Amino acid sequence: MIIQSRNVKTLLDTLLKPVEIEPISFTTNPLQSSVLLASTNGSVISFSNSSSVNGDSHSVNNLKMMSLLIRDKWSEDQAQTDDRPASNRYKYELDNTGLNTNIYTYEIEDLHACVAQIPQSDLLLLFIADASYPYGLLVLKMKKSLLAFQDMYGYKLD
Repeated sequence: MIIQSRNVKTLLDTLLKPVEIEPISFTTNPLQSSVLLASTNGSVISFSNSSSVNGDSHSVNNLKMMSLLIRDKWSEDQAQTDDRPASNRYKYELDNTGLNTNIYTYEIEDLHACVAQIPQSDLLLLFIADASYPYGLLVLKMKKSLLAFQDMYGYKLD
């Protein structure tokens, strides 16, 4: 299977949209970035930035560096045994698939990050948001977003 970059980019663009909760008149800012990266080495495969991102502080190089840092932290947390649970880990079993993954949240500089491995693959999905974006909402958005990547479950980088 070959990753169709145009399709992935379109999906990552869509994931940037803010979350709206109408009954309580709550709307988040859009995500600052959504990134697909390699779990093996942290390489950015595809990404999308919101139009509100400041070009200087969130340049492509900065995004690459943050992706590497998050991937390294994810790798450390993944290696922890279940008898030492991470406080920032949310176990998630995907609906009707029998597959599961861990979702992690991190604070990096003045931003919130949320990352999860696409099930049985060498790919990570990373969201970067401003500090006002609630971690719980990032996790919920990640849970729903992973379902959109179901064609990539089991994808291995060669």
